[in-house]
Amino acid sequence: MPLLTPAFKNTGPESASRGVVLRVSVTNAVIDSTAPSHRNCYYSDDYRTAFCEFPGAVPVGAAFETTEPIAERINAQYHELEAAYTYAMWPLDSPSPHTPDYKAHYHQGTGDALGLKPTTLSAGKHGGELRFRWKALEGPADWSAGAITIRGRIGEEVEVDVPQPQSTPGPGPTRMRIELPPGTTLAKLTQEVRESKPSEVDYCSRDDEDGNIYCTNVNWNVLRVRIDHRVDGGEGRISVPEPFNGDTDPANNSAPIKVEITGTT
Repeated sequence: MPLLTPAFKNTGPESASRGVVLRVSVTNAVIDSTAPSHRNCYYSDDYRTAFCEFPGAVPVGAAFETTEPIAERINAQYHELEAAYTYAMWPLDSPSPHTPDYKAHYHQGTGDALGLKPTTLSAGKHGGELRFRWKALEGPADWSAGAITIRGRIGEEVEVDVPQPQSTPGPGPTRMRIELPPGTTLAKLTQEVRESKPSEVDYCSRDDEDGNIYCTNVNWNVLRVRIDHRVDGGEGRISVPEPFNGDTDPANNSAPIKVEITGTT
């Protein structure tokens, strides 16, 4: 499987005097928990995300790449999937507003620090993506998504379980894209809310890179939204990608997300 070596260039007006922070995320794969971890990196419990800090200054116009690639391994239970790395860089003293408190909630590596080395980039770059495919099944399959109904009062934050995609033959996809129904918004997840669920449960979340909402947990996904106002007839969509070898019934790759207003307003 391919390995990702993040690279970036500072094309901004100021030097990143305190250094930079790197975020690496993996979809449908996990960062290798058996490989040596880096003491300047912080890893999520599911090994899908890591934040690495590089305290050295990055002058204007300077370009760097990591001294070694980010290790990964594919979930062994899957025989056919599409996976991707995404990464982004920010000044250490000015991270993305959506950056979690990784020092408090992620575990720190214990091995040698991951470093940076100079490289050559022709254009400015503060992030990127590397997509790859893993194929083992013969012939096409039928992947399908199940419908969802969100029930609650106007002004209420509610949760709904997201059914896992179906596949004949299996295994199926794990990445589901969510388009919220009009009149609803994705609810903010506090640490208290996150910790209220067992470790095998994950909340669907918005991707910082493309802005879409995805559910990617292989066990149990929960969508938490706020019902802002009633929109009669409004529906969202849940969708899954088409299998690499073709889909025998692509019409069922998406399903509606409906809203049922309960109680009085």
